[in-house]
Amino acid sequence: PLLKVENLTKHYPLGSGIFKKSIPVIRAVEDVSFSVEAGETLCIVGESGCGKSTVARLLMRLVEPTGGRV
Repeated sequence: PLLKVENLTKHYPLGSGIFKKSIPVIRAVEDVSFSVEAGETLCIVGESGCGKSTVARLLMRLVEPTGGRV
């Protein structure tokens, strides 16, 4: 494949935890996987706020994933 995405995840923290308690997060992208072969076209479609732009930023490596790989 020209592009292979496996279990891509991105969480954004909502704040900092006090005394190392768990920090609440926004799950922007959760466990996304796909591949694109030569000659194929990829289109990401969805409602506002569903993570389309976050996936694009992850693919361009503008932000680091919380989990998974590109």
